[in-house]
Amino acid sequence: MRKIILLLCASLCAMVLLFSASPVMAQNVMWVSPVGSDTNGCSEASPCASFQGAINKGSVSQINCLASGHYGEVLITTSLTIDCGSGNVGNIVNSSVSAITINTTAAATIILRHLALNGLSTTNNSEGINAGSFFSGTLIVEDCMMHGYHNGFGIVFQPQSGRGLLQVSNSQIFDNHVGITVFPASGQIASVTLNKVELIANLDTGLVMGGVGVVAGAMRDSVVGENGNDGVLASASQVFFTVEESSIVDNLVNGIQTQSAGSAIKVAASTIGGNGMGVFAQQGSIVSFGDNHVSDNGSDGNFTSTKALK
Repeated sequence: MRKIILLLCASLCAMVLLFSASPVMAQNVMWVSPVGSDTNGCSEASPCASFQGAINKGSVSQINCLASGHYGEVLITTSLTIDCGSGNVGNIVNSSVSAITINTTAAATIILRHLALNGLSTTNNSEGINAGSFFSGTLIVEDCMMHGYHNGFGIVFQPQSGRGLLQVSNSQIFDNHVGITVFPASGQIASVTLNKVELIANLDTGLVMGGVGVVAGAMRDSVVGENGNDGVLASASQVFFTVEESSIVDNLVNGIQTQSAGSAIKVAASTIGGNGMGVFAQQGSIVSFGDNHVSDNGSDGNFTSTKALK
């Protein structure tokens, strides 16, 4: 009996070692380097040269950068993490196509960290992150920069089926046509969380929540300023959005504007100043929690109501 048990244990151990050494398992994490080659196997010891080269190997769940470098445009079609790591920057410099295109046909989780996307002030229809064909799931953007897309968006997020979640934090999005556009398809929901985000000096609007679906979420500890049109614009069929502890400043037209009857924006502990008009509820509502600082706008405008703090 003891011999049988020992044989079984030995067999199990051998199986564990076999699976841990499996090439498929090893392919889950790929590595890139500015001195790598896409003919390599994309291991840490033998890295690839581009994000797309790593993806093309197949069976990849995460791509890491060994150093800062230029890694080229990329098409993402399934769940994936691209992380250049603290201290590194993964650069994508492009002018004719979007830096990162996301085109998924099933629910996916995509995480992008420590990337710098530069559109070179292009007038082509290109974006920093183009999630215009995002089926559903979660898109997380952390510690990234997007700029220079003069005829496009820093980020466009358009969930196509069910609910899509967009989370952006510690990122700078500037000098684009529009900073972030959230545009859910008919009957779909886009949930948006912005934390420590700078939407600065975009040619048109900082944040647009449009489309024929539902947009819900919040922006906290962020700056939306110096944009050529509005700071925050809500025009989707339904919008439920909260602005908290943020600065909406120096936008040429409106600081915050609602354009659809189903738009409801609530503002708490925020500064709205230096805009053409501070708040403008063309339709829908912009509600104050009574603890905001609104001054020095061309016209401060009026909140539709004030809600008592609880």
